[in-house]
Amino acid sequence: MPDRLSVNTSKAKVVIIGAGVIGLGIAWRLAVRNASVVVFDRGAAGAGASHAAAGMLAACAEAEPSEEALVTLGRESQARWPAFAAELQQASGMDVELRPEGTLVVALTADDQERLLHQLAFAQKLGLPLGWISAAEARRREPHLAGKLSGAVFSPEDHQVDNRKLVAALRTAAEAAASGRAPRIIGKCCGTTTFPRCAQLCEISGRVSARDASAS
Repeated sequence: MPDRLSVNTSKAKVVIIGAGVIGLGIAWRLAVRNASVVVFDRGAAGAGASHAAAGMLAACAEAEPSEEALVTLGRESQARWPAFAAELQQASGMDVELRPEGTLVVALTADDQERLLHQLAFAQKLGLPLGWISAAEARRREPHLAGKLSGAVFSPEDHQVDNRKLVAALRTAAEAAASGRAPRIIGKCCGTTTFPRCAQLCEISGRVSARDASAS
């Protein structure tokens, strides 16, 4: 049995599980409000799904039947992204590279085209701003497309962000929101049921950070 250090989180106002985009984003907002926050992560901050993601902000192109309420929420989130990215850049000094040129969903075959046209019809019933464009127009918009195309769905309001830079910016912003003290490492969670891998826990008054235990 490994030694287990009991971490006292009784002084924390908020405990967050996971130091990805969501966890770090919440930590930043709370840190700005001078809350005492603790974030748990089994590895380095942002090293999980937030590291592997493509950074797509595609509430329109990814709309699915029975998810109408989620689409509404996603569209509201999309509308807030430009201001959010600008605020985050001001707080962190880092550009997360929000790209507003839209998204192409490419059909390579006739079967792809049939499937995409079916999805497009559903999206248009919801009033989403998507449209079908020809193969020639798709190549005009993206000259590096290779191979034979049948056409594409163009979604002008689905954007993209650099997800890895986003993680770094959120962490920097959360740390900068406090008084500037260095993180104080107060424990490791090793071999527990909740955290099967080692993690380090850093508690900062008014901010939070999570680091890979292997660095210690």
